[in-house]
Amino acid sequence: MAFHIWPKMVTLTANIFLAEVKMNLRHTGHVALILAAGLMAVPAMGIAEGAAPTITVSGEGRVTAPADMATIRIGVQHEGATTAEALDATSVATAAILEALETAGIKRDDMRTTGVGLVPRYGANVLGNIDYSKIEGYTSTNSIAVDVYDLSLLGGLLADAVEAGANTIDGVTFGLADHEALVDQARIDAVNKAKHAAEVYAQAAGESLGSVMSMTEMGGGGFYAVMSEPMMRSDEAAVKYDVPLAPSNIDVTASVSIVWALAE
Repeated sequence: MAFHIWPKMVTLTANIFLAEVKMNLRHTGHVALILAAGLMAVPAMGIAEGAAPTITVSGEGRVTAPADMATIRIGVQHEGATTAEALDATSVATAAILEALETAGIKRDDMRTTGVGLVPRYGANVLGNIDYSKIEGYTSTNSIAVDVYDLSLLGGLLADAVEAGANTIDGVTFGLADHEALVDQARIDAVNKAKHAAEVYAQAAGESLGSVMSMTEMGGGGFYAVMSEPMMRSDEAAVKYDVPLAPSNIDVTASVSIVWALAE
């Protein structure tokens, strides 16, 4: 068995602690070379001669715009002595809520069910702990998410939903219906900020910027919806006033990392 080492391909630094040669020509006709060694491959690393120096700078762009849509999360919760009684109560109320929202101008495509639940209500033992063998009734829930694109309707819609039977409002999320154009603005802002920082660094070092070597989008390219806390849980039969709400501004962000060559 021949071992060949090709020069200038790989450099190996070896600390060989034990070498044992076992020869068994009678049975196998082979020579086995066993090396118990600590071997460490050390690749040659460095900057090739003539490579242009570079500078890498990141930039984050941000564009702020007023929210133009909102998602409200409303629900119904009812209790009953039987599963049918609890479920029927929430079903009737949910149907009334959907009809009220549609009457107010919300499209069916903008309303969707986000959760339906039916769980037993357990009693307690003499120590006050839950007794899972004692079912005292059932609780049924039905949750709906509604996208609203006319924010002037928002407060009235919440009042209409409660009037129709909703007894849970789990919050309002403000957002943007179409944010792609704003994302592009944020990307341009990110590149401009990165370029400005690179020019400042290069000038401070007595250099000037050359051409762009690479550009990588680091994240962003979207917005974070602004969420409110759950607003209310109500058992009132009538609502006299619209719910006052203050739509917020939305930040659209983008970030980029750019590598420039430094001009000679």
